[in-house]
This record gives sequence, C-alpha cells and structure tokens, in this order.
Amino acid sequence: MSRPETGPMQFGDDWPGVFIRGDNAMYMAMMLRAVLDGAKLDPISLAAVEQLHSLLSGCRETPDQEGVVFLKPYDECLKDAEE
Repeated sequence: MSRPETGPMQFGDDWPGVFIRGDNAMYMAMMLRAVLDGAKLDPISLAAVEQLHSLLSGCRETPDQEGVVFLKPYDECLKDAEE
C-alpha cells in the first residue's frame, strides 16, 4: 500500500493544499511551540521551522506547480474510498 508523503496536493482543479504526515506534524508542532514560547532555537530546530514555512508556501499556485501531487477531484476520491 502506498502512502502520501508530506507536501502540496491538489484535488482536481481546486486550490492546492498541504498534507502533513503525522510524524512530520508532531515535530513541526513542537518547533512552533518553542517559537511561540520565545525559546532560542538551535540551528536544527530553526531549519525545521523554515522547512514548515516552505512547506506551507508550497500550496500557492504557480505556473509550474513543481512538487504538487495532483489527485482526482475530492468527491471522486471519496467515492473510491467508499467502494
């Protein structure tokens, strides 16, 4: 069984969004909490926050749509999942 990786996704012709795998989300959440708490981040933690910024920025529409995973329209994905 394949699995989606963290990154931008687009259902049909809808706006792109971002999927974040749970393992990535938990780490990024901890780094964001550290930023919000005013902690001084080490270089690795700072890189994780910058990675989150890049990831979230990846959902904007650009002419080349590099890195975006294109899927069937959302309703079709739901029908396939129900079958």
